[in-house]
Amino acid sequence: MTKRSLFLLFLFLVFTAGSMASTVSAAGKGFYDGGQTKWEYLFEEGVISEARWYSETGELISRETYVAGLANKTEGYRLDGSVEWQVKLLEEGRQEVTRFDLKGQKIELYQTVAGQVDGVYTTFYGTGQAKQMVTYSQGVLNGPATTFFPSGQVEHEFSYSNGEVDGLYHTYAEDGKLLSEYTFLNGQLQ
Repeated sequence: MTKRSLFLLFLFLVFTAGSMASTVSAAGKGFYDGGQTKWEYLFEEGVISEARWYSETGELISRETYVAGLANKTEGYRLDGSVEWQVKLLEEGRQEVTRFDLKGQKIELYQTVAGQVDGVYTTFYGTGQAKQMVTYSQGVLNGPATTFFPSGQVEHEFSYSNGEVDGLYHTYAEDGKLLSEYTFLNGQLQ
């Protein structure tokens, strides 16, 4: 090949590679006083796709992803890089919050509305088995509650009304045998 042909081939490869490269670019950054990146916003084809926040020492603290320019999910990270919590945006202003232990196992799962827990709040054993399920209504315990043995067998069943234990309260042995039954009214044992 002639030098001119090589040069044209080089230009073609550079332009082709450039057009094939990802269209992701950082369009905004903020900095700590020392010059380290504090936050950055990433865009794809002019639409925000991700936002990231960093510690002063450069570790990723949290990351928010977007779908069609709308926030979809936010994650918070420990210093070792593992996910500590995750918030997913749901319909009608609801958020689903998940917290994880150091091994990446889910330890809490619940939903919020306007910053208040609303619906079933579940905690988990390190095995992933449900440990406790309680029901909230606008941040107040209100509805059924159940605790479980690590085996998954029900340990306690009861209900809350306006934050107080209310109604029948059952305690079970791990083999499922009913051990006790109490009645509560507005938090008071009857």
